[in-house]
Amino acid sequence: MRLPSSLRLWTLLAAVLFWLWASSVFTPWAEDRAPRLWLYDLLFYLRFVLLFWAAAEGLRLAWRRESRTSMRPALPLAAIVAVVLAAWAYERTGTGLRWKVSSSRDALLAVARDGYGDRRRRAGHFLVDTTRTPCGDAQPWLWLGRPHGSGTGIQLALVRSGDSIPATPEPEAFAFAPVADGWWMAYQHAGRYHRALQQRRDSSATAACVVGTVVTHRQGLAFTKASSP
Repeated sequence: MRLPSSLRLWTLLAAVLFWLWASSVFTPWAEDRAPRLWLYDLLFYLRFVLLFWAAAEGLRLAWRRESRTSMRPALPLAAIVAVVLAAWAYERTGTGLRWKVSSSRDALLAVARDGYGDRRRRAGHFLVDTTRTPCGDAQPWLWLGRPHGSGTGIQLALVRSGDSIPATPEPEAFAFAPVADGWWMAYQHAGRYHRALQQRRDSSATAACVVGTVVTHRQGLAFTKASSP
């Protein structure tokens, strides 16, 4: 039996909302370090299923005669587009980042006050894998991760540095962007970082902390993805 078009579209909207929740830090398993590669793979491929489903429904509506005289059949599809755009802005834009930090103020400060540690926990809208203090206890780094178990670092850390630009012992490997409420986002270039660590081990030198480079959020994300110096 064929489902009515509107029912299929509302079902698609519910599936998109479920996918967004299952991929977020708000799931019961987000803080668990147990690897769940099956879940990562499932969510990865499920998003393409949802994308093709939405595209098919959009094309179907475009060719339906009644959709040209009434906007009602397109309302669920418009809601899906709005939800996806809002989720993208929440995850990928500087505005979304500032909103998440401001909304997570108390939780982030609580984790920062605990100091150096390896306990994974959720702090508001963020999943904190570890807390490090490379340049002293006054400047904690909260390293962020994904809710899919162990080994999910994303080369991003929130640094509590107030109005001052954060310092780092590896200035070539990090860039910083101001966020909100005294927090900065640190972006790590993995290749440069590991090369700097190796050089320091080979020379037995101790690196001093120096003020880092300031970038925009977009530039910082590009920095983390760069494969060469």
